[in-house]
Amino acid sequence: MNSLVRLSVKDLGAYYTPQTIADILAEWVVQTGAETLLEPSIGDGALLRASLACAERKFPGSSRLRLIGCDIDDEAIAGVRSWLASSHALLAEDFLEVHPATMQRVDGVISNPPFTRNHALSRKRREELRQRFAVKGAAGLWVHFLLHAMDFLASGGRMAAVVPAAAMFTEYGREALKRICDNFEHVEFRQIIDRPLWSSHAEERGAIVLARNFGAGPCKLPSPSRWSAEGDRLADDQADNPLCFQQALAGASHLADLATLSIGAVTGYNKVFLMSEAERAEAHIEIEDLSIVAARSRHLKGLSISAEELCSLAESGERTWMLSPQDIAKSRRGVRRRLARIPAEMRRSVVWLNKRSPWWKVETGPACDAIFTYMNDCGPRIVIAGNGVRCTNTLHRIRFGPEINDDDRLVASLSMISSFGQLAAERVGRFYGGGVLKFELTDARRFPVLMRTGTPAKSAFEAADRAMRAGETEAARRVADAFLLPTVFGDLWESAGAEMMSEAIRLRSMRR
Repeated sequence: MNSLVRLSVKDLGAYYTPQTIADILAEWVVQTGAETLLEPSIGDGALLRASLACAERKFPGSSRLRLIGCDIDDEAIAGVRSWLASSHALLAEDFLEVHPATMQRVDGVISNPPFTRNHALSRKRREELRQRFAVKGAAGLWVHFLLHAMDFLASGGRMAAVVPAAAMFTEYGREALKRICDNFEHVEFRQIIDRPLWSSHAEERGAIVLARNFGAGPCKLPSPSRWSAEGDRLADDQADNPLCFQQALAGASHLADLATLSIGAVTGYNKVFLMSEAERAEAHIEIEDLSIVAARSRHLKGLSISAEELCSLAESGERTWMLSPQDIAKSRRGVRRRLARIPAEMRRSVVWLNKRSPWWKVETGPACDAIFTYMNDCGPRIVIAGNGVRCTNTLHRIRFGPEINDDDRLVASLSMISSFGQLAAERVGRFYGGGVLKFELTDARRFPVLMRTGTPAKSAFEAADRAMRAGETEAARRVADAFLLPTVFGDLWESAGAEMMSEAIRLRSMRR
């Protein structure tokens, strides 16, 4: 009996394919009705059914399609075997352990590979796959599946696969797609803008890779096109921008022109390195061995944050103290006892603990001038930081350039919550699953910012800050619009703001 049979759908990285997506993939790979197709992870068999139906639809009564399906889940194999004709082959094996020499080359690969993330694999398995496939970074299991699947293709073959939406935006994802492009004459990358209805009810957002004429590459890495889960082509990202947004965008600066952005401090084990005031007192750890940090977006209620506020949060139970001793001498008994709570196996397996020397010394980095919120529902914020404030890597650290004065910093913060900033967020951010808008460093750096000059921003900033802290985000947006937009749109600023916000709300609704 396979040891993984009892694992859940999530553990297996399985997001069983919706019918509409299955039909798109089948339509791509079934061209003659006489192909031999390989499905490396059959799941509930949706792609096999779609391939058979497509072949019969295109070549009624004359289809000679042959299917080879593979899955590590014995129950999945048994379920598909109950309806699939015996002329088709099913392998109850881990596809990554199937050698291409064991079968004839296939005409097509149709695949919804496991979305299992890198961190969900054992350390030994990660290293083995990284070396075997020469993959860099934290590649998910889908990368290894598709690279391995190409070894089974005959010359001129096709491939159609579902991949995570992040494939085009992560370094390892783009590298994998480039390797696919190296081997095919033509490759398409289709972003699925609305969330597909996975049969497992998962919230992962997907994309589709379509490739033809294996062995005739290379081709260029394609720009992603936008599609609905129903298979309809949508307008390109910027094509349907309101004219007023395009006008404002033309005069905006990128955040990278104003500041340096970097990840916050990485502890490697937050359960031990982060603590509340009560935990600090109980562990008898001195303040000198700690740094005050913002560790969650919820720690940033307004548009500004001070060390005093973070200390108050620690007193109320939030974990805003970060262990950052300069040494762990015997006199620091509290520190040593706290660090001893990290299991030895964890010290050996966690990447960040391994790459530091000594392992317990967190690289706190410089204090923040401001903090950029990484995960958001209604667009990110630039939160101006007081003296001594740092953040963890769940947030982005901002250090403004020396030419950016205090007033400019407030303006940048107001721009983020304005109607312009809200629409820009929907255009620049990425949403993978659950409808949350995320901003990797590359996204944050290219975020457009309106930089009004002339009128001091302090009064408007303080009013918007108060509104945000009171939970009145719309009031804060109106303050930001009234301050920024007249410079761009004159007397028409209110209608321009309303038009941009309307589009932002439409896109936000689709994302959610």
